[in-house]
Amino acid sequence: MKLKSLSLSVLAALSLGVATSAMAADATTSTTATAPAQTASSYDQSGFWVGGALGMGYVGKGDSHVFNGATEAPSVKLDAGYDFNKYFGLYGSYDYMHDLGNADLHLATLGMKGNLPLTQKLSAFGKVGATYVYADDKSIDKNLFHMKSDSFSATAGLGLSYQITHALSTQIGADYYQNLRTSHGHADLTQAYWGMTYKFGQPATPMVVTNNVEVVKEVAVESQVPTRSSYVLPYQNGQTKLNDYGRYNLGEVIATMQANPEVNAQIIGRADKVGSAAINEKVSAERAANVANYLEANGIDASRLTVSSVSYNDPIKTDAATKTNYVQRSVQIILK
Repeated sequence: MKLKSLSLSVLAALSLGVATSAMAADATTSTTATAPAQTASSYDQSGFWVGGALGMGYVGKGDSHVFNGATEAPSVKLDAGYDFNKYFGLYGSYDYMHDLGNADLHLATLGMKGNLPLTQKLSAFGKVGATYVYADDKSIDKNLFHMKSDSFSATAGLGLSYQITHALSTQIGADYYQNLRTSHGHADLTQAYWGMTYKFGQPATPMVVTNNVEVVKEVAVESQVPTRSSYVLPYQNGQTKLNDYGRYNLGEVIATMQANPEVNAQIIGRADKVGSAAINEKVSAERAANVANYLEANGIDASRLTVSSVSYNDPIKTDAATKTNYVQRSVQIILK
C-alpha cells in the first residue's frame, strides 16, 4: 500500500478528533457533580478495557490489481487490552473485512499501545504489533485469483481518543497492515475506523474540566472554622491512602477540633460489597487508621479519636436513586 493512502487516513482521523474536542470544550462551560470532581491525573488509570469499532479497509489504486481490482471493504473490529498506566499498555484485536478481492479476511493482532495525553480529555495513541491473517477465499475453485490462506503481517496504527467519562471513550484511527500476499503478488492494506471503548474499575462520575485545585487551596487558607458535624470521605476501589479531597476535608475537621477542645471525633471505615469479606475488612480498617494517623500528625490527640471499621456491614443510608458505591467506599467522621 502506498504511504499516501495511510497519510490521508491518519490526517482525516486527526482532523475529526480535534474538531470533536473543540466542540466539546465550547459546549462545556460548567459542570455540577454529585461526587468529588476528579481529573485525569487524580485517579488510577490502569486496568482492563474492551472495545468495538466499525471501519473500512482500503487498498491503493496502484495495488488494486493484487486484490483482483478491489480497493475497499467494510470491516468490524473487536479489541481488548490492559493499560499499565495512562501512557502504556498491551492490546489484542480481531478484525473482519468482508469481500476484499473475493475473500473475507480475518485478522488477529497482538501488540503494544502507547498513549500521549494532549488535553484533559483528548489523547493521541500509537500501536505496533503482529497480525495473523486468514483468508476465506471465495474464488480458489476457479484458480484465477486467491489470497494466501494464512500468513503474518507487521501492523502499526495511529489515532485519537476522546474521553466521555472516566470509563467510556470514543476513538478514531487507522491501522496499517504490511505485505498481504495473494496469487497476484503482495500489497499493503489500511483500515480506517471509529469505535468506543470501556475501561473497567474506573470512577462512575463524569469527566469534568475545572481549575478547582487552585480554588480549593484558596478556600483552605481563607475559610473560617466550619460548622459541619459529619464528613464522608470517598475512595476508589481498593484505595486506602488519603486523596486530595480527603485531606481538604480533614483540614476542616482539624480546624474545628483545635478551636473546640471539647469536641471529639468518631472515625468509621467502610467498604462496598466488591471483593471478599477478608479484603473488605482489611481495606476499611486501613482507611480508618490512615485518617486517624493524619489527624494525630496534625495536632489532634489520640484520646479524642474513636476509630472503628465495619466493612460493608453498616452501610450509609443514601437516596435510592444513587447508583454508585462511592459513598460506601469511604471513611465517615462524626464530630460530637
